Amino acid sequence: MISTKGGQRQAELLDAAERVLTTRGNADASLRDFAAAAGVRIGHLQHYFPTRADLIRAVLERALQRSLERLSSALGPVEERGEQPALTRLETTSLFEILLAEQDDPSCVRLFVEVWAIAMSDESTAAVVRDFYTGYVGHVADLVACVRPDLDRSRSLAVAATVVSLVEGAAIVHSTVGVGSSAEARSEIIRAAVGLVHGS
Repeated sequence: MISTKGGQRQAELLDAAERVLTTRGNADASLRDFAAAAGVRIGHLQHYFPTRADLIRAVLERALQRSLERLSSALGPVEERGEQPALTRLETTSLFEILLAEQDDPSCVRLFVEVWAIAMSDESTAAVVRDFYTGYVGHVADLVACVRPDLDRSRSLAVAATVVSLVEGAAIVHSTVGVGSSAEARSEIIRAAVGLVHGS
């Protein structure tokens, strides 16, 4: 079990790692670079995160957890709805508005762009990214299943993968070239995502 102090230290190390990824834009950043940004020796960093892939995994998992917490605060965990009615289109729209609002934070998008850049040349990081998106798609598939319980898991995952591709693609285009940054464009993206989830 990690002590409170240990958990705080981990959070500080992850904060430093995010700063390196979002401000320096260095896809070649090594553990030594991350340790320097945190003001610690590399051995101290490796005590918590033995490899760069371990560090990137923790950064991504924390980012995903932040997103899930935002969604849960807006609606409550999908899997805990029990006998409540399936999500309405209005509720689903609200969820996507929250997700797309994250694209207004340049550092959030830059974090993923830099991680993807690392993954292009480092298989261990690529495996971490694949695991991250597998989990992300799984959470969206849970949302789809809540709305359309008639779909089997394979179909729910296929719909979820399409939704994630739409949202993530919009993030890249919006943050890098500014296309799709208007309110009208965002509304169309949300409309398309809601249509995919609800099947119409």
